[in-house]
Amino acid sequence: MKDALTNCRRSGQVNRFVILISVLTTFVMGISVAPVMAEQMSPAYNITDGRPWKMTMDDGRVTTLVLFENGKGKMTGGPVELSPKWRATPDGLCLKPGTLLPERCVQLVRSNNGYIGMRAGEQLFKLER
Repeated sequence: MKDALTNCRRSGQVNRFVILISVLTTFVMGISVAPVMAEQMSPAYNITDGRPWKMTMDDGRVTTLVLFENGKGKMTGGPVELSPKWRATPDGLCLKPGTLLPERCVQLVRSNNGYIGMRAGEQLFKLER
């Protein structure tokens, strides 16, 4: 009888341990996967393929924008060539054109042949191929 009671206690401890490990594993997996999935759903990943986009600014200026998967890019066609850095947001991206220039975040809205960069309901630029 004493052996049965000891075995019962041990199996209860094992069950609690297994449950604790299961809960912790689920929690850790949820933390590590959720941010990656949210970022991957960003429309920014559709334009960061290393191919050039025609970028028409709201004032009519036209430049070429190339964004790479590593968070870097290239802007040509303006007075100087820029090496912007970018990061994905859930609905678009943030672009920092150069060291002394501020980061600007936009919502990317799909259009017929590209994307429109919007901020506060206003169009800032158009990306086309």
